[in-house]
Amino acid sequence: MQALYEATGGDAIVSTDIGQHQMWAAQYFHFDRPRRWVQSGGLGTMGFGLPAAMGAKVGRPDDQVICISGDGSFQMNSQELATCAEEGIAVKVFIVNNGYLGMVRQWQELFWDKRYSAVDMGQYPDFVKLADAMGCTGMRFTDKTTLVDDMREALATDGPVVVDVRVTREENVYPMIQPGAAARDMVG
Repeated sequence: MQALYEATGGDAIVSTDIGQHQMWAAQYFHFDRPRRWVQSGGLGTMGFGLPAAMGAKVGRPDDQVICISGDGSFQMNSQELATCAEEGIAVKVFIVNNGYLGMVRQWQELFWDKRYSAVDMGQYPDFVKLADAMGCTGMRFTDKTTLVDDMREALATDGPVVVDVRVTREENVYPMIQPGAAARDMVG
């Protein structure tokens, strides 16, 4: 998130889905103007980010609009990439890809003794090939040392772009509140 913030210079409208990526974006993308943060709040809406970014880009065509999504959330309506390509909606999607439904995995790790159920997303789909198949530009970033420059390149690319950013599989986001606890008892 810090690399993406640096790459944009903080000048972007940002949408997210729900999950770890949403919390990291809220913590590390510093918004200095109103109407720059588009997300569903606590409603748990996986799949919200891409259509929200599309609407923001149509409404503000001259602004940089990015969608930060998780690999699970993005699969909820990735077919809308075809709409982006067909209609010339030049959103930039950055997928925080850890191969999990990350927030659910984190809860199962911390509060259910690592009894994982239905959270491993595996290595598929190949988001670069999916983007290409939908008429968009697909990129994959794995090197932390070039991440800011790579992200700048993605942001400068014409048309809709999907960036698959591979991250540590079991990274957790903090702080969080365990089930049934008060905010004063938050973890992390």
